[in-house]
Amino acid sequence: MKKLVFILFISLFSLGSIHLNAQDLTQGRPTSEVNEQVDDELKYLTQELALTGKQQKLTKLKLTEFAMKEKQLIRSNMTIDEKQKQISALNINKINEMRDILSGPQHDKYVKLTKEKRKTNRAEMLEK
Repeated sequence: MKKLVFILFISLFSLGSIHLNAQDLTQGRPTSEVNEQVDDELKYLTQELALTGKQQKLTKLKLTEFAMKEKQLIRSNMTIDEKQKQISALNINKINEMRDILSGPQHDKYVKLTKEKRKTNRAEMLEK
């Protein structure tokens, strides 16, 4: 009986490991560039929004998730217009999901900061 329980435990553990490894292969691990981008954005948001320790951890996970999705979209074979639409939808989704992490006033300020960042990015693109 103990052998059966042990074998069952090992089998379940192995299946879990295989699933996690397969997930890593399809999603990829964040590159140092993505990690650096996320860390910079997290530092900025921590200062601007006075994030708690728990909020910092959750925000870092969320920022990494969305940075990886954006990177995947950029690398895709879609047209530029389609990529822009998908990235815009992704950014809206990120703002909505950040609502679960931030307090009401923090989220309002986050939305304002995000809009300012978009304006700055657009202005820089037009200058080039």
